[in-house]
Amino acid sequence: MIPKNIKRVHILKAIEEIDKEGIPQGRKSKKFVLAYKQKYYPPKYVISLANKYANNVELNSSTFSGGQETNRFLTNLGFQILEILSSKVESVTLRKMDKKKKGKRRHNERCFECKRAIKAMLEKIYGQVKVNYQFQISTKPDDYRNTPYYTNLKEIYSALQNYRGYNNFVKSHILPHCDFFVPDPGFIVEFDESQHFTACRKITLSKYPNNLELGFDRVKWIKLCEKINARDNDPPYRDEQRAWYDTLRDFLPIIKGLKPTVRLFSRDFQWCSLNSEIRSDVKRFETILKQEKQWININIKIREDLNPTLARIVITKDWSGNIDLARRVLEGICKIWPMGRKVNFLITCGGFITYNWPSFIPYTDIGDNKFPNQNTLNLLVEEGRKNVELLLSYSLRQKLKEYAKYITIGVDTCKSKISRTQNYISEHHIELVFLIDLETGNYHWAGKSYPTANQEKGLVRINDLQTHFFNSEFGKVMILGCHDLTIFNPRSNATAKGWRKRVKEEFKELSKKEKPSIVLHHPHTTDSINIWAASWNGLRKLLPTIKEYASAGRYFNENKPCRSDLLNVLLKTKLGNTIDFII
Repeated sequence: MIPKNIKRVHILKAIEEIDKEGIPQGRKSKKFVLAYKQKYYPPKYVISLANKYANNVELNSSTFSGGQETNRFLTNLGFQILEILSSKVESVTLRKMDKKKKGKRRHNERCFECKRAIKAMLEKIYGQVKVNYQFQISTKPDDYRNTPYYTNLKEIYSALQNYRGYNNFVKSHILPHCDFFVPDPGFIVEFDESQHFTACRKITLSKYPNNLELGFDRVKWIKLCEKINARDNDPPYRDEQRAWYDTLRDFLPIIKGLKPTVRLFSRDFQWCSLNSEIRSDVKRFETILKQEKQWININIKIREDLNPTLARIVITKDWSGNIDLARRVLEGICKIWPMGRKVNFLITCGGFITYNWPSFIPYTDIGDNKFPNQNTLNLLVEEGRKNVELLLSYSLRQKLKEYAKYITIGVDTCKSKISRTQNYISEHHIELVFLIDLETGNYHWAGKSYPTANQEKGLVRINDLQTHFFNSEFGKVMILGCHDLTIFNPRSNATAKGWRKRVKEEFKELSKKEKPSIVLHHPHTTDSINIWAASWNGLRKLLPTIKEYASAGRYFNENKPCRSDLLNVLLKTKLGNTIDFII
């Protein structure tokens, strides 16, 4: 058993000793590592050493267990535990830690290791990756005269010439190399450092045709050009030249029949901290790629009832919660909103946007996650609110208020798995819903109070059940996170024990007292008509005051076909008339 008086400070002293003295033979880890400041340490040996600082003797490894006992103890102290994919982590990463600690160097965006890490990640995911690959395509716009994209390229090229009067900035006849080429499925990845974000680059990006598929957020890149506004005057026309070559790389998909060009911003992440042999790092990189690659052209279909009062967004693909993508979805909906229709509420799915767990909030500050520290909870809610503000700019809110009085935004902290009943999620996370008055900008928040059994060890639960109710001019509103709806499922009454039983009973009693007439539900996924059917039936039986309800969500089942037809799912998850925006 691990002594309970071992604290975080003792763990840090143990790590410091390992940095100085190294790891003895036989004490290296085979399955897990403790990750701290981009280094990896054997968890069990760390605890053995930490006991020396807490209790004056190194703890015998036979007196406590590795794996779950050790990992849980360390994560409760705010440390990160990673799973090893292969022995390479031990033989490479931990061997480096055996050496004397070298002086720290400040990381910068020209870090060579960052590109090496990206290459390793791409190889782990896709297999073969070609570095500094050169496509044999011309850099002269007139060589594309007989192509459908000649007019666009010519316009961009002329705009660069007219910007500062440099007419002959193209010196290479063949497009210079690309950073990475992934032959299968066929796309390039460009690693953009600050010098790429110039006034010239903004000019080119602003003139791209709307049907050009890109593996990055063009609006974000334009804003970075405005913010960084880099200048490279060696030679004097270098900015024009670089912007033109980047343009041709972005047009490669239509020139060479490739997938959209992916761009990664050097400052978005410390890329060299990623290790391709650690599962969670690979998953994180895949998520980043998805954020950059997915849904560049957003296809939105509409299913509309007569006289709708509710609207909802139903996403039929994987969804990462990227704010830029979420903003594009909302912008796209505004463009195709049915004429003459205005609804009371527009609903999004659980985790419509996500944000990283704030680094200034140690996990230990949560206390019992089922009954969390209120100050810590307030900080997490405030971070969620800030991200909602990033999503709903003033101009976007002005557009949306023409079509809806209120909007709900599902906001989660990032986690490795989507919130589904069968997914075990032990990492700390929170799931919130913000209801925003689009006319005033005022907001009300709620959050998940009834987690799935597989996430209850990690979810920061919302204890204040009153937050689920909101007074609107259209009637009393009940706001539910995804699994909150199962409170009303009669099948779970017999199995609910302890605090879960108390929450069910308290929520039901409060619901009868509040008498809501509208229910807004924010599931993460709904691919079957049976998932929520019993819960909706139980809710309507308990609360005859309910006049309308709707679930937004993702009609998606990873690696499997959806179990019910989409139209049936839409019809079985609402009461009343809706506009359904199907993404």
